[in-house]
Amino acid sequence: MDLFDGELGGRDDQGLDTGGGWSWCGVITVGIFILLAVLISWIFGLVGRIF
Repeated sequence: MDLFDGELGGRDDQGLDTGGGWSWCGVITVGIFILLAVLISWIFGLVGRIF
């Protein structure tokens, strides 16, 4: 199962996949969310030290 299908046409085969894989779109999306979580944590830590 793909997290997101990076191709515009979607999946051609509707068969059952075992194991599955990640498309680049899914990897980039998860990476952005992880970086955003780290950035928010860093900002709240910085604000906590100030006040």
